[in-house]
Amino acid sequence: MKKNAFTLAEVLLTLAIIGVVAALTIPAVVTKVTKDQYVTGLKKAYNTLKAVEREAIQEHGPMENWLWSAGSGVLGPTAEFEKYFLPHFDVLKNCGVTEEKGCFSEEITRLNGDFEGGVDNTSFYRIITSDGMSWLYSAQGGGTPLEQKGIFVVDVNGLKGPNRMGRDIFWFFVFPSNLGIKPGGSYYDDGITPVPTDVVDAECNTTSGYGVSCSTKILAEGAMNY
Repeated sequence: MKKNAFTLAEVLLTLAIIGVVAALTIPAVVTKVTKDQYVTGLKKAYNTLKAVEREAIQEHGPMENWLWSAGSGVLGPTAEFEKYFLPHFDVLKNCGVTEEKGCFSEEITRLNGDFEGGVDNTSFYRIITSDGMSWLYSAQGGGTPLEQKGIFVVDVNGLKGPNRMGRDIFWFFVFPSNLGIKPGGSYYDDGITPVPTDVVDAECNTTSGYGVSCSTKILAEGAMNY
């Protein structure tokens, strides 16, 4: 009885084909898995912020009655964060507004790849939470009752790369009204005007986008479609 078997040439050809297919498909699969991880991290970060907001309101009352440092100058940025928000985070490391390093990446890039700059450790309150996420808080905005009063920036995978806005770094704005904490790109600084979808899309693209509005785009679409 004659037995059939693969020749060495056939085996090598098969392996070569498998290698080519893997080279073409594996990077795309890895990219999608990585993006999905970023999306999951963003959703978790937003849920964390809304929980912090709810607990802070329960403790201090409506946000419009808080003593915001922006405009009124009653509280400074550090005192503002420590009074209203910090107690409701599960903090692993607290760098505060000091020269201490290790709470947030020192260098950040925009979504389009441009260098955004380093984090000024004396201007932003920085913490790491127990889930490994890095957080910045900055008190900013105008003095009218509805205007934005603060900014949260989160790096959902901590100090790991790519440290890029719209990838692993996302923005949220604090409005002292019924809006509360909203993802970047949802409302303009006045706390009244929604940002149009076409503006969000234009700002959240890898060619020319800054990346701040990607929080809204991802949460609306449920995926990182860029």
